[in-house]
This record gives sequence, C-alpha cells and structure tokens, in this order.
Amino acid sequence: MIDKNSPIPVYYQLKEDIKRKISQGVWKVGQCIDSERELSESYGVSRMTIRQALGELVQEGILIREKGKGTFVCEPKVKQKDMMSFSNIIKKLGGKLETKVLALEIIDTPEDMHDVFSFDKLYRIDRMRIVDGETIANEIVYIPCDYCGYIDEKLLEGSLFEILEGFGYKIDYSQSSIKAIIMDDYYKKLFNVDRDVPLINIYSKTITNNGKILFVEESTYRSDKYLLEVDISTREGKFR
Repeated sequence: MIDKNSPIPVYYQLKEDIKRKISQGVWKVGQCIDSERELSESYGVSRMTIRQALGELVQEGILIREKGKGTFVCEPKVKQKDMMSFSNIIKKLGGKLETKVLALEIIDTPEDMHDVFSFDKLYRIDRMRIVDGETIANEIVYIPCDYCGYIDEKLLEGSLFEILEGFGYKIDYSQSSIKAIIMDDYYKKLFNVDRDVPLINIYSKTITNNGKILFVEESTYRSDKYLLEVDISTREGKFR
C-alpha cells in the first residue's frame, strides 16, 4: 500500500489510502478510525508521518478529532472555494439539488439599501436549498426589478446565476461578510431539524465585470453541511 521508494511523499500516499478506505466504506461516517499506533503498525511508517497525514485530512474536513475519544470520519460537506453558483457546486459534486421558493415579491427598496441601489423597487427572493433530501441553506436575494426580464418561481428553482447570465450580465466577484449565528426555534423550523446545529450567515454583494452591484444576498447555511474556503492574498501595492 505504501511505496517508500516512490517520489510521492509517504504521508501523501497514506492520506490518499485513508481517503480510499473511507470512500469504499471501510470506515463509515461517524466511525472512529484506527489509532495512530495501529495505523503506524499496519502501514509500517512512523507516528509522525501518520500524524501529518491525519492532520491534513482534518484540515480538509474529511476527519475530525475528538479529545480523549479518537479520530472520526466526518459527514461530507458541500464545499465552496471559488465563485460558482450553488447549483453548479452540487452538480459538480454529483448531489441531487432541490430548490423550494418560499417567496418572490416586489418590495420598496429598504432604507438600508439606498446606498447600494438607486432604484425604487427590488425583487425579494427567498429560497431553501435542499441537497440529497436535507435542507442545507436559506438564501434571500435582493435585486432591482429594472435589472431583470421576466422571472417567476419556476425559473428560480434553477440557478440564479444562469438566469442573470441569460439577461446579459457577467458576474465577476463578490464581497462577503461571514458570521456565526445561534440556532433558535425559528431556524429549527426553517431547516426542519429538532436539534441545535451550527449555522453561518453570509452577507454578500455580487458584482459584474463592469463594477455594477447586481444583487445583494443574505444566506444562512448549516455549517455542519457546508464549508466555505476563502483564499486571502496580498496584491502588490495594496498592503505596505
């Protein structure tokens, strides 16, 4: 299983073999995998190598360590690391996505959005995103009516990005703020759960290639099911 003469690092070979065993069901979701000592003996490598491989798998959200108990297989999460619609993320992962539109209405532009949109009327779109039968996210989107052609609830069961691209917009990037929120009775009902689950709230402005704020979105995700990866880098001249 491990080729110590290979140019591929031993820890990486080990990591990939553990991932293979998980995918094949040798270790199932929620199950404790072998201890570092047991893995060291079965693979014939040092515990330091085992620790490095397991550490990377924990960082990738595949395993989780519980102090005093062991290392367990995590439930797979929807992972987003770039500018991609939720629909396309799920399609790429091979999951089954259902979108339930809770509301599609035209509202007066809220006072706190006057500095974002110079229009009197906005569409307010409220949708639930359900993956493989489990409710993962609630999305509330605000977009000027003037930016859209005809939209209805049926269209909104698909990708909003694709709808807007059909209207001629090219989405470039988004500006987001992220915070944790506390599960309460409202969210238990919204997400159809009877226990406390961790939630994250993301407030974002999505911007076109010509600098126009296309829509504002406030999304709430189950963070035990959804992982947002953010790359932060410095650009020349921005930080001194």
